[in-house]
Amino acid sequence: MQNPSPTVSCRRCGQCCVKGGPALHSQDLPLLESGIILRRRLVTLRQGETVREDISGGLDELKKEIVKVAGQEQSFVCGFYDRTLSSCRIHVNRPAECRALFCENTTAIRKMYSRERLTRADIMDTGGALWELIAFHDQAFPATMAVSLARKASVGQRQARESLLELAETEGHFRRTFLEKTGTTPEELDFYFGRSLARICSPFGLRLTR
Repeated sequence: MQNPSPTVSCRRCGQCCVKGGPALHSQDLPLLESGIILRRRLVTLRQGETVREDISGGLDELKKEIVKVAGQEQSFVCGFYDRTLSSCRIHVNRPAECRALFCENTTAIRKMYSRERLTRADIMDTGGALWELIAFHDQAFPATMAVSLARKASVGQRQARESLLELAETEGHFRRTFLEKTGTTPEELDFYFGRSLARICSPFGLRLTR
């Protein structure tokens, strides 16, 4: 008896959706410009953050920022994944990574994974006051510094923990003030300023509270 043909198309099992939302690439700009994907659906992972690489499966520090579809309720599950129906809410208009990903043959996704990834500068106007605030935030609260302090704090260095705690508290105040002054929805914060320092440092087992 001849063996059945191997699967050659996505079974839409949802496993990739549960593991995380896709990073966006230049091909995805029309989805943003048309409003299919709104900024409140996005999260910026800044340079220096420790993240799980979907292709290698390991943890690594980002060499350059990326913008991804945010997860659901601070989980990794893609924000467009409908758990009840086990389906994507924007499947017809899904991003480029989703189109390229086939779990039984990852050749296509490997080829395009790190190419032409979008950053905030590709998505928004870099000439206005909002961009100045973003630039100030990146300079005042760099993810690279937070991760460095978190590594030291995680092995018991008290001064590093105190410095990180102060930095996280100040950044939290910045984010709250921004919301109060601008009326921006809280869901958009993670796109404009990336994840809070407290969340960035969570992989190190630290609770940044006094």
